[in-house]
Amino acid sequence: MIGRTVSHYRILEKLGQGGMGVVYRAVDTRLERPVAMKFLPPEAVADPERKGRFIREAKAASALNHPNIVTIYDIDSADGLDFIAMERVDGEPLDRRIGSRGLPIDDALRYAAEAADALAAAHEAGIVHRDVKPANVMITHSGRVKVLDFGLAKLLEPTADGSTADSRLATATGTPPATAATKYTREGTVIGTLAYMAPEQIEGKPADARTDVFALGCVLYEMLAGRRPFAGESTIGMMTSILRDPPPPLKSARPDVPSRVERIVRQCLEKDPASRYPSARALARDLAAAREERERRTARLTSVLRRPRYAVPALLLLAALLGGALWMWTRGSGRRWARNVALPEIARLLEKDQLVPAYRLALRADRHLPGDRELERLWNSVAMPGIVETEPPGAEVSFKDYLSPASEWVSLGRSPIEVRIPAAYLRWKVTKPGYQEFEGGTPLPDRLNADRVQLRFVLQPIDAAPPGMVRVPEGSSAVPGIGELEIPAFWLDRHEVTNRQFKEFVDRGGYGERRWWKVPFVLEGRTLSWEEATSRFRDSTGRPGPATWELGTYAEGQADHPAAGVSWYEAAAYAESVGKTLPTIHQWFRASDTGPFSEILFVSNFDGTSPSPVGSHAGLGPYGTVDTAGNVAEWCWNASDGERYFAGGSWKDPSYVYQHVGARQPFERSATIGFRCASNDAPLPASLVAPFEAPRPPALAKPASNDDFQIYRSLYSYDRAAVDARIERSDDTSPYWRREKVSLSAAYGGERLPIHLFLPRNAAPPYQSVVYVPESPAELIRSSEQAPTRWFDFLVRSGRAVVYPVYKGTYERRVAGVRQNVSLRRDILIQWRKDIGRAIDYLETRPDFDSSRVAFYGFSLGAVYAPILTALEDRFRASLVVGGGLPGRQLPPEADVVNFAPRVTVPTLMLSGRQDFVRPIEVAQRPLFDLLGCPPGRKRLALLEGGHVPAEFQPMVREMLDWLDRYLGPVATRN
Repeated sequence: MIGRTVSHYRILEKLGQGGMGVVYRAVDTRLERPVAMKFLPPEAVADPERKGRFIREAKAASALNHPNIVTIYDIDSADGLDFIAMERVDGEPLDRRIGSRGLPIDDALRYAAEAADALAAAHEAGIVHRDVKPANVMITHSGRVKVLDFGLAKLLEPTADGSTADSRLATATGTPPATAATKYTREGTVIGTLAYMAPEQIEGKPADARTDVFALGCVLYEMLAGRRPFAGESTIGMMTSILRDPPPPLKSARPDVPSRVERIVRQCLEKDPASRYPSARALARDLAAAREERERRTARLTSVLRRPRYAVPALLLLAALLGGALWMWTRGSGRRWARNVALPEIARLLEKDQLVPAYRLALRADRHLPGDRELERLWNSVAMPGIVETEPPGAEVSFKDYLSPASEWVSLGRSPIEVRIPAAYLRWKVTKPGYQEFEGGTPLPDRLNADRVQLRFVLQPIDAAPPGMVRVPEGSSAVPGIGELEIPAFWLDRHEVTNRQFKEFVDRGGYGERRWWKVPFVLEGRTLSWEEATSRFRDSTGRPGPATWELGTYAEGQADHPAAGVSWYEAAAYAESVGKTLPTIHQWFRASDTGPFSEILFVSNFDGTSPSPVGSHAGLGPYGTVDTAGNVAEWCWNASDGERYFAGGSWKDPSYVYQHVGARQPFERSATIGFRCASNDAPLPASLVAPFEAPRPPALAKPASNDDFQIYRSLYSYDRAAVDARIERSDDTSPYWRREKVSLSAAYGGERLPIHLFLPRNAAPPYQSVVYVPESPAELIRSSEQAPTRWFDFLVRSGRAVVYPVYKGTYERRVAGVRQNVSLRRDILIQWRKDIGRAIDYLETRPDFDSSRVAFYGFSLGAVYAPILTALEDRFRASLVVGGGLPGRQLPPEADVVNFAPRVTVPTLMLSGRQDFVRPIEVAQRPLFDLLGCPPGRKRLALLEGGHVPAEFQPMVREMLDWLDRYLGPVATRN
């Protein structure tokens, strides 16, 4: 473009580029004046909405004649290019002028006042800017403000006299009212720059003059504080901050800001538009008054100092006052910082459950506010009193947030230490010369059950520690459903055995050394010879080695990946060859601590893609093991009816499998199963190595009578009152869906029910919808913002909306003890049913949902209780149940699925893996399936290859989509 003449404008140089166009410096060859020319990007010419908004900017701005608004000279098209020619402003964008310390107060007030005056003129002409930000405010060389870029301008709604902004703009520009803003900026469209958006913009609600007031308040805050009023580490975080968080007090960053100015900023940044300035004109008046007040004070002081009689005494007094003030300021600045900055920030961090950053800040504040009552109140939420001991004493002890493995360690000093400890799951590091360094993740006791944390770490002498192994101390262990056993201390590999390590076994002839293969080979009750058995242990090219190898070796670049595709026999032989053994299932659970916490699941490999090099994820066990959760499942020693146990889950499994055991034929060579080794100080007790049977569901009871069932049903009923829906947030960042978070009035306790809606981009409303009930980690994870979408995203991509309520007892609505207390589980199920009912009540209020085509989808935990939820809600037209079956414990009759299953009439698809060990087919799933009240042609039990969740995802998806197509009807997607 440089050097080219477009129409009668000669292009000289490129000045910049933004979302709505490319700007060049040019000269008008007819009038011989400098101009700035904005061209619509070539790739956007075909987009009528974008082109319309571009043209609209010019017409909106050209209707304005104000010294603080850029002047539009021309709008035209030439040579296939659409452009605006405008006044070229020589100066500097405001965003480049604001430094980390902000601007002088007088400059900030002057710039804000002129910008407010410009916006007031626009509002009075019926135009809302909607993208006020420092980059759109130019400061000329003479110091004047020029507001730029009305590219997102939206006409105001009709006025009291009945005239519309469209008609007013039409009068000024000749634009037909039919080209109203709604054509380009429909309600529900989120347009603007996120950091300066008002809450109503984020929610997709209509913008008005108060929207610009909020944005200008953000700009003024930034000019004074040197930072934005709202912050977030992600788009969602920023949206959440704007919608919910108050900005940090302005005086905490800029103590010299006058109180009047702070009040102005605070009113601009009110969440509720009704609490802000009603117009930019009202804001401009207050800013002008604040400037005049400062000027009067300055003038009075100057007048006094000009009189010689008063000047010298005044200057001496001023010097004394300044000296005293400086001393007082230096002495009190720490206290002011602690009270005005640290305490509000600690409270904000606590709201976001960021306990370790809050702890660090509380430590600093404690130096300035010892014994402060408010700080002590915050301390009670941040930390618990505790004592840390080590054996031997005198070790250096440090910790960090478990979910922030890259953060710095917080040193507590040398043991023994009495200190406050964050009430969070932490990573601990303990070091002492001559001893093996300890690093492990240790959960804290429930603060309701303990008033003092006691931690004790036992270090091992370096010369006593086997290379690559960690020491697991003696203690009890409870395998799910088996019961508690005492476990002697033992050693366990820090990592899973790698391909590199297993290759050493192969290269030293491990497959030919009978001495390593000590366990008889039994297949389906028949004992195989050594030759017959080992002939099965071949790679894909027929050479000895794991099933995942080729030509007797692993794939290039996978030396440090776990050795997977090995049978239980191969794993046991390898362990024998290195003087170790496979851990018993009891030892594995002792080392892993699969109690009621979820942090390890977020930093382990459950991504469904592939295994990773050992140790590349930060899933750290309590005694220093890595990757016990995810990556590959791990063979253990114990047998069960001809099978061998494994644990930990693989990259392909849902994360909750970490807390369960599985069992397979010992000849199985799955790419999802590997192993690690243990070493024992002495032979283990027989109880630890003995075979044992998996827990079975209780005997099937007779379903309740109709009279009894009606009593049970009445417990789940609720009144269908008004839903009182509020859109809390919307997010357009996914290429597949628009995500909305709404909240409703719950059917109990005066609570609010949050719901996440995933609306497909490739289908037109009204949407078919699927109500999702999640897996068990939902009862452990702290926030629904962290909820995985892996198990339902295919539904949205196929064109159906997913409705995901935050059920009582899950995520931010967690309830302690629900996993252990059967009565509490019953109460939670009653509230789940009401939550589902309220969610469908809400769908019936929205025209973009087809409330006659709603399906249920329960996954694992949600699948177990599907019979209760689908028997009671008659608005479902289909049901999907993945990993369901009879629960493993007896619940009260009013929450026993056996009493509800015969009343289920909705067409139901049950899906499971043939090798499901959590809920075995014949004792947990088929009996429930047979109980379902659906006619035979309207229920299906689909058994696919795999465990609790089928190993191959695509066959499962195909089954579910076919079922929904059959009972809801197919979805017409659009490209």
